[in-house]
Amino acid sequence: MIISHKVPDFGFSSELNEADQMFGIISKIIAYVEAFDDVRFWTERFAAFEVDVEVNPISNDECANGKDIIISAIREGRIVLGIKQLVCLDSDYDYLLVKNTDIYTSPFCFQTYTYAIENYNYNPVQLTNYCCKAANYYKGVEINLFQSLFEGWSESIYGIFLKLLLEDNDYEKNKALINSSLNELSFDNPINNIEHDFVEEDYKHFTEKGLLPNNVFLYFRGHCLEAKIIKLAKEIVHQLSEKAKNDIMGGGSDNHGQLIKEYYNTRLEFKALINGRENHPDNFCYDLLKTDIEFFKNNHT
Repeated sequence: MIISHKVPDFGFSSELNEADQMFGIISKIIAYVEAFDDVRFWTERFAAFEVDVEVNPISNDECANGKDIIISAIREGRIVLGIKQLVCLDSDYDYLLVKNTDIYTSPFCFQTYTYAIENYNYNPVQLTNYCCKAANYYKGVEINLFQSLFEGWSESIYGIFLKLLLEDNDYEKNKALINSSLNELSFDNPINNIEHDFVEEDYKHFTEKGLLPNNVFLYFRGHCLEAKIIKLAKEIVHQLSEKAKNDIMGGGSDNHGQLIKEYYNTRLEFKALINGRENHPDNFCYDLLKTDIEFFKNNHT
C-alpha cells in the first residue's frame, strides 16, 4: 500500500522558531513515532527525564508501515530533524547490522536498540511478577520462572540467530527454525539446542552491541515474543487463580461462591499491565536508549 502522499511536509524552520521566541511563543517539541502503540512508551521515556515532548503517530492508516514512512520522509526532506522535531523508531535489526546509520546518528532520532518496544514490555526478566499481579496471587510460584525459561531458549537458538542475521540465502530457513523453537517452548518442554556450524569469533561485533547467548529475546522479533509470552502468561494466571480459588474453598467460610466472585473481580488483564509497564529491567539496550534521551536533555533543552 502506497500512502506516502498522505504524509505532509513536516519541515521545521529554525528561523520561524527564533522569531516565535522573540514574541514569547515557545514551540512544542514534537516526536513522530511509527504507530499508536508507540505513543505511550516514548511519552513515558521522555517524561522520566522531565523532557516535555508531544508524541504523535506518523499515520492514522493502520495498514501503513510507519517506520518506512518516517525514513522516506526524512530522506525526501519532508521531515527535517531538529531540536523541535524528533523521530522515535523501532530498530528492528538495523542496530545489529549497522543500517540507516545516517539517520540514527542524529541526536534528534531515537531508537529502541532492541528489535521493537515489545522486547522491552515483554522482557522476561521480572515478568513472572506481572502474572502474580494479574492473578492477584503471589504464593507458590518461582519468581524467575519466565526469565529462566527464556534465557535457556536464548542460549538454545543463539547460534542460529547469528546465522539469521548474516546469511541472507538461508534467512527464511533460519527464521522458521527459530519460530518453531519458540512455538514449541513451554514450562514443561525440555529445550533442545539447534545445531549450527558458526565460528563464534566471526560474530564478536554483535557481542559488543550487547547481544549475548542469554538475551536473544531483546533482539529477536518482538511481535513473535509477545504472542508466545501472552499465551504462557495466560496459563500461569489460570494456575494461580485456581490456587487462590482452592485456598478460598479450603477456608472456614460458608460463603465460598461469593468470596470466589469477589476474588475474580480483583484480577487484572495481563496484557494491559505489560503495556503499561513503567519500570523496565536495566539492560544494554535500555541503557543506550536512556543515554540518548539524557544527552538530548542536557544539550538541546
